[in-house]
Formats: sequence, structure tokens, C-alpha cells
Amino acid sequence: MINEAGIYDSDWLGFDWSPWLSLHPDDEELDVLPTDPGLYRLRHETYEGLIYIGETGRSLRGRLRALVRGIFDDEMPFSDPHTASPSLWAIVDRHGLGFEVSGTTPPEAENKQQRKAIEDALIALHRRESHTNLIGNFGRMPPGYNKSKQRSSGIRGGRSDDDSHRSFREGVDPLSWTNPTGVTDSDWMGLAWSSSEPLSESRGSVPDKSGLYRIWDPTDAPPLEYIGETVTLSNRLNRHRRNRDENLHFSYVVRPELNEKFKLSQVESELLGAHWLACKMAPRDQY
Repeated sequence: MINEAGIYDSDWLGFDWSPWLSLHPDDEELDVLPTDPGLYRLRHETYEGLIYIGETGRSLRGRLRALVRGIFDDEMPFSDPHTASPSLWAIVDRHGLGFEVSGTTPPEAENKQQRKAIEDALIALHRRESHTNLIGNFGRMPPGYNKSKQRSSGIRGGRSDDDSHRSFREGVDPLSWTNPTGVTDSDWMGLAWSSSEPLSESRGSVPDKSGLYRIWDPTDAPPLEYIGETVTLSNRLNRHRRNRDENLHFSYVVRPELNEKFKLSQVESELLGAHWLACKMAPRDQY
């Protein structure tokens, strides 16, 4: 197994992580985890890197029990109460047992903004250092399976030989991490950001294409106000213009190749993670 940038270590990103515990309920190792808000990471002996990184504002132990529910059963579990459970079931079906989990409950996890921003920072670091995509995050599945829908639909997933019904989707390569601390700069994270403009000028000046955008107060940044993604930049930024102070500034990156929601979400998450690493806080109006 790789351990790039300490992704398996007990002090990863400066947090106090629990020992690695078996995820199988028969082993009863999850009982040692606290019931406080926190973050968690999963690995499997077959895969390099991590499988999933998550957070919870309730009980860490309870959230992991929800995750594990049904992943060792004969049928794929539904995608609720935990959206990653179908992916884990597919890994067990293909590769067998071998899951381990580690969690942390730092004081920062009590705050929703901080907790979610730290989750994005962990995901961003994993992408940057391991050059692998988390197979369970962003609704992804291993190859050869279609994903269960929510319980109310009654539709379970499973193995699939039909490419049109498979839920596997290639992940997006990590960003270059050029100038990661320059959150308002034109080359932040190696992207070609448009020139800064007031939101009042967004009407008619933004292309009708998919991409990423950022909004900030030019008199008080960093941190940023907001980071977002959309398949239609013009519509989304016009909406922000109507709902926010028009004196705020914005810039955007056109990325037409990011034509699916999960691809945009991966890059947005990486930007949010980089922002937390640079500022030690989330954008002011995020999450």
C-alpha cells in the first residue's frame, strides 16, 4: 500500500486519528469510536490510497454504522442512509473483505463549515499526493456495477454486463497546484481564471458554458466569499448577481470538458480544499 503524504498516518493533516479498525460488524471494533461530530477515512487492502473520505455532524460511530449497513449482504444496499454503501458492497463482491476505517473528532468538527472544508482539504490532498481518485466519493462506483437508488425507489443495483447501465465513471485528474495560496490570483491552482469584475457586470459578459467560479470582497480577501461549479456559468452568475452585493467581485474558468456534475464537483472540492489549506477556513458563505 502507498502512504503518500501520510494519508494512513495517525497525525494526517495535524489531526489525531484513531487506529485503523475493521469495518466488519462481527469484529465489533467500531464500538471504540466516539459519538461526536468528526471525519473518517476508509481503505481496502486491494486498492492503493483511500476508498472514501467523509464527515458527519452527528455521531462518528453512528455514521459508520450506517455506512456498513448491508455492505456484506447478498444484495447491494440502497444508497440511503449512506450514499457510499453501494460502492463498498461492490468492492466486497469483487475483492472480498479487507476494509479498515480510521476517524478523528477534532474541536473544529463541531463547526459545520470547518468540518466540511476539512473534508474537502483531505480529499484535495489525497488527489494531489496519490494521483488517484476516491472510488466511493462523488457518487462513483467500481467498474462493472450499477448503483442502487434510494430505498423509496425500490431499485437495487448489482453486477452489470451492460455498459449503458454501469455506474462507473472515470475521475478527473488533479489540478496542477500552481500558486495554491493565491486564492484571488489569475493562475490560482494552475487554472486560467478570467479577469476580476464586479457582479454588477456579470449580465452578458459570461459565457454559456460549464466551469468553475469564485466570488470575493475586493476590500477584504482572502478568504473568498464563495466557490462554485455549474454547467451554465452565465445563468449561475446572474443568479448570484441578483442575490448578492453587486460590489462583490467574481472570476471564472471555462471547462467544457467537465460536462458531468461529478466531474465539476471533484474540481470544486479540490478548490475548496486548497482554500482551506491556504486560509484555514472555508469561503465565508460556503456549505
